[in-house]
Amino acid sequence: MVSAINAYLAFLKEEPESEIQRLANLCEALDCLVVEYHPVPDIEPDTVVASPSVPYEPLAARASASFPELGLYAVVDPIQGMDQEVMLGDAIDDLADIALDLSSVLLLVENGAVNGAMWEFRFGYQTHWGAHLHQLRGYLHSVMY
Repeated sequence: MVSAINAYLAFLKEEPESEIQRLANLCEALDCLVVEYHPVPDIEPDTVVASPSVPYEPLAARASASFPELGLYAVVDPIQGMDQEVMLGDAIDDLADIALDLSSVLLLVENGAVNGAMWEFRFGYQTHWGAHLHQLRGYLHSVMY
């Protein structure tokens, strides 16, 4: 879990030579996070530990600088039916939101709250960052292919 999170966060700091390689590396890092979700045990935190606060703005700035070619894209809720309005997703916001949630998981690990970190990783995937990841991943597939 920790290595997949660190690999994802590293892509917001690095800039490979070509746009296509940078996007391919990002896709791989996102895919690794999904793969990592499944074996993480579904446990309750052993203590109540508040998730440490990580500022959003620096993560959004890093995402924007690392992936300037990404922008807005169309989003619909697959279970809301055919009469819904098309909404806009924001790839930079997705990247930053994922990084924000995963940074909190890392801080829990660093503070010795490993069960809390695993719970936060799974809960965040199910309720927040996982939705951002899958919407973003669909957008990236369209951009690349």
